[in-house]
Amino acid sequence: MKLNIVILLISIALPSFADEYAVISNQMLKELTPSQIRAVFLKKLTHMKGLHLVPLNLPSHDPLRKKFEKELLKMSFQRLKPYWTKQHYLGIRPPLTLKSQESVLLFTTKVQGAISYVNTKNIDKNVKILYTWRDD
Repeated sequence: MKLNIVILLISIALPSFADEYAVISNQMLKELTPSQIRAVFLKKLTHMKGLHLVPLNLPSHDPLRKKFEKELLKMSFQRLKPYWTKQHYLGIRPPLTLKSQESVLLFTTKVQGAISYVNTKNIDKNVKILYTWRDD
């Protein structure tokens, strides 16, 4: 019984070590809702108030991309692949893919309308946070 109480107290006292992630844009982009972010990454929303939106992905094998697809797109890579095949035949290309969170962050700060996702540990003052989530 004492062991259970000690474990409970430790689990309450310890800070959460779950990573936090954010959908980011440069300072030019205004607020977006999660459904608008989903529409941007599925290329259903391409402009907002005269600004061309440029969604950026990490590589398909990146764990953060998988978390993003689950959290915001509500789709797995297996569901996205046929979606983009169909879109290809309609003349719609998937979001650009960059190699790392660092390259995504740099691109986002330099290109108006760029939108992507990174670990919040990598964020600097040059980007705007549109949405955040944590690991479960």
